[in-house]
Parts: sequence; structure tokens; C-alpha cells
Amino acid sequence: MKVAKRKIPMVMMNIKKFNIHSVLASFLTPAIFLTFMLVQYIQEHVSLNQFLISLSMVLLTLFILSMEITKDQNWSRQKTVTFTFIGSGLLILMYAFQAIGTEMNYIYYITPIAAYSILIKYFNEERFAIISSVLMAIFGSFIFSLNGANGYYVFLFLLLSQWFAIFFFESIKDRKSLLKTSMSLLSVHILLVVMFEMTSWMSITSTDFLMSLLFVSLSVLFAVILTLGILPLFEAGFNMLTDTKLLALSNPNHPLLRKVLVEAPGTYHHSVMVANLSESACEAIGANGLLARVASYYHDVGKAIKPHMFIENQNKGKNPHDSLPPEESARIILEHPKDSARLLKEHGLPKEVIDIAEQHHGTTLLKYFYYKAKDRKSNVMERYFRYDGPIPQSKEAAIINICDSVEAAVRSKDKPTNDEINELVRAIIYDRLMDGQFNDSQLTIHEILKVEKDICDMLNGIFHARIEYPKDSMLQPTQGGH
Repeated sequence: MKVAKRKIPMVMMNIKKFNIHSVLASFLTPAIFLTFMLVQYIQEHVSLNQFLISLSMVLLTLFILSMEITKDQNWSRQKTVTFTFIGSGLLILMYAFQAIGTEMNYIYYITPIAAYSILIKYFNEERFAIISSVLMAIFGSFIFSLNGANGYYVFLFLLLSQWFAIFFFESIKDRKSLLKTSMSLLSVHILLVVMFEMTSWMSITSTDFLMSLLFVSLSVLFAVILTLGILPLFEAGFNMLTDTKLLALSNPNHPLLRKVLVEAPGTYHHSVMVANLSESACEAIGANGLLARVASYYHDVGKAIKPHMFIENQNKGKNPHDSLPPEESARIILEHPKDSARLLKEHGLPKEVIDIAEQHHGTTLLKYFYYKAKDRKSNVMERYFRYDGPIPQSKEAAIINICDSVEAAVRSKDKPTNDEINELVRAIIYDRLMDGQFNDSQLTIHEILKVEKDICDMLNGIFHARIEYPKDSMLQPTQGGH
């Protein structure tokens, strides 16, 4: 007798249930303690004008950061918690190094502050990482000044370390590239030590200089280790969308993709084609091409529930919709975005991928069955033949909306010419614009024109004219031939 296996749900921290006030409250006691220490240090070591200048810089940086967060429409609680944890953790780490090396005014060189800027850039964006790095450098200069280090040198080192890290580490998609790029960052750190510590040729052999070189080497090593170690924790714990996670989801051995490949092969091929088109179109306007590619792979997984009801899986067999009333056919077709979103939620995919699956048809009209129903009776309500939506809320969702329809329409043509493809793409985009499907997508007309051109170029390359090869009888060698 077979025992049914019980599926154990994956345990994952739901950030929506994560109260940001409780997070901030947990830092209240250490923050008060650090504030008292800072006040005591300021009274003993900092002049009034230095304090006012530093305070002004901190307030200005905080103001700019708050403006950046306000303007960022994609800012989420996940980003807030990430910024809080990483920033607080690094401040505690800097204070720990300062407490350990009370007799070494060069101890700040060992701080893996580059990890902060890399992670903030990775989880948020480059602009926010550049601005927040100024704030972190100011705090660091205060902390390490307790050891008698030159506050201006500390500030410059910490700031330049972060900015060069942001510049060098363009992406962390490949772990090997992270390690290779760290060598460039190490070279910059060594150069900074030479600038700050080499007061004469004799200082090259001094203990302080050699220890500083050792510390910056450890700093880069710790930064790489922290980056590689923290990334999976935040990706899994907060279900955050990162390039690394997207690359993992693009693996065709994922259970959902395998399900589509086996049960709905036509849908799988369609999804791959949409992925190629949407990734290229997104990159043409600076949107997230990798997100578009992965979301395209999963956008139609709901079709695997009833694969035979979708034409790409019928293999020229009998179409079950021929024996169904148009209302029933429409109901089945209109359900697949919801089914896709439900399956994606059950498998714990990122919210951005789920949203695109739900939005990839917007509230468009299922015209074929709508007009088929109107032929039978005149009083047909259009809303029963429209997808529930919502309409695309991002550029990536809008582009997948276009590519999904375009790919299916062009594939239905027999040997389409370049002009036919161009006209078809333009007609579909115009129809979506007039229907208001892109109103919330943040796409501009200039970007839509770029997307149109890129899609046409891709399709013309795919469906290019091919040479008609002669039949086998014409390929038979003549007598005496080879």
C-alpha cells in the first residue's frame, strides 16, 4: 500500500507581516547607548564648528535620502528593512573594530565597508547607494576618530572605498566575476594606503604601513565574503528579487517549467519566444530585461491546468471550443492569468513575477469569442469577455503584454513578410494604447516606439526568408558525378 506523501510548505518570512515599527524599536536601546557615547565624545574632542559642519552634512544626506525614497515608486518595506539591517550591522561592526584596535589609529582600513555599498546597490539602486555611502562615511569617521585617527582621512577612505566598489561591481550574476573584480578594488585600496600613509620612502618598511596594507587586503576579502554570504539570506528570508534569484528561476528544471514543458509543450515554446522578444525590448529602453525573460517563462503556467483548451497545444487536432458556447470558452481562457498567479504563489515565486503573470493580458477584450457571441445574439455584454486585469503596472509587464500578443499573431501567419510583421506589431500596440492598457505602466511614447522597432527587428530576424531547397530527386548525383 502506497502512503501518500504530505507536501511540507516552505517556511518563508512574510515581509508584509513584518512591522517596521517593531524593527526600529529593536534598535532603540543600542541607538540611545551610542548616542550618549557620541555626545560624550563630541564634548571632549570636537569643536563647535566641526560639530555643526558634520551635523549639517548628516542632515543634508538624510534629507536627500528621504527625497530619493519618496521619488522611488518601487520602494518597498523589503528595501527599508534591508537598508536598516545592513546599515546598522556595519555601524556595529565598525564600532567593534574601533574597540578592538584602540591603540591602532589605522584600524579603520580593515572595515569591509565596500560590502555595504555593493549590497545597497544590488538590493536598491546605484544612485541610492552613492548617496547613502556618504552618510556611512560620516558615521565611520566619527567612530574611528575615537582612536585618534585623522577624521578627514577616514572619511575619504571610507567614501572612496564605497564609490569604487559601486563602480567596479556592475553585477553579481556571476560569482567568478565578483572575485575577479575584487582584485581591481584591492588595487584601489592599496593606492589609498600609499596616499595616506606613505609620508617618506622610509615609511615603506614601517610597521604601520605594512599593517595598513594587510588590513586593506583583509577588508576586500571580508567584503567579498560578506556579500556572498548575506545575499542568499536576504533573498530567502525576505523573498527579495535579485539577479541571482532570477537566474536560478530561469533553470528549465524548475518544477513549474517542467510541468509546462511536459503537459503544454506548445505553451512552453510560446513562452520562450515571448521571453526572447521581451528581454530584448526591455533592454532597448533600459528596463529589467532579466526580469522580463524570467516572468515570460512563467506568465502562462496556468495553461498547464487545461492545456488542450489553448490552440498552441492542440496539434491540429479537434478544437474543443468548436462544441462549446463562446461564453464558456471565454470563461476558460480568461481564467488562465489567475491560475498562473495562484500556481506561482503556491511555489513561492517573487511578487514581481506573480504580478506580471496576473497583468500580462491587462483588461483586454477576448475579441474572437466576443464577436462570435455577438453573431448569435446582439445583447452581449463586453465586460464578460474582458480579462479581469489589472492593467500592466510596470514597463516589463506592458512589454510582455505586447510581446505575448505579437508572438501569437505572427505565428498564426504563413510565411509573413517584413511589411506584414511591421504592420501587425504596430496595429497591436496601437490597439493597446487606445484601450488604455499602458496608462499605469510608466511607458513613454518614445519608449513605445523603441519597443516597436526592437520587436520588429527581432521578428524579422526570426521569420526571415529562407532558400527553397531542391527535392531529393534533384539532388541525386548524375552518372559519373560525385
